[in-house]
Amino acid sequence: MNSHTTLAKFIHWSFTLLYAYGIFKQVDDLHELEDASLLNFEILFATVFLIIVLMRYFYMKDTPTLLAAHDDIRKGHLFIAKTVHGLVYFSLIMLPTTGLLIAALFSLETGGLEVAIAIHEFSAFLSYVVIAMHVGATFYSRFKSEGMWNAMVPVLLENEKKESNLIEKLEALENKVYDKVEDTFT
Repeated sequence: MNSHTTLAKFIHWSFTLLYAYGIFKQVDDLHELEDASLLNFEILFATVFLIIVLMRYFYMKDTPTLLAAHDDIRKGHLFIAKTVHGLVYFSLIMLPTTGLLIAALFSLETGGLEVAIAIHEFSAFLSYVVIAMHVGATFYSRFKSEGMWNAMVPVLLENEKKESNLIEKLEALENKVYDKVEDTFT
């Protein structure tokens, strides 16, 4: 069975912790940035975050999507997975980029701060949505024992693909979605 490298798994899970930390420690009030030590920490955090997400992107960009799937992947499924992954990276690059822009505009006391904040908030919202989709798809794949869980998650490993009436019905519904996606986008 195919699996991601140990380095890819390490980057994935350490980055997950970094993202969670960033969400929980976020600045609630812009005036908090008047504290120079907090502003400098936010700049450092955003810079490190951006460097790590870019390293992760360039390390993983040539890795096949849905690497460990037991079965052949439909083009529609692949299109959806690549779109979600692309949006995850986009939102995770936009978060620190707009955070750094906010820090610069705040420090320079110049205009455009409201626009930068709006883009930053949209990027955060987008990250929540696409990461929730990614995690949901991961658990759904795990439920079906498709093999993809084992490629990145080091616990509760799958044995073999499950067969059941429920899974057959879900896969029939999936195939209808993939048909529509393939007809529209591929």
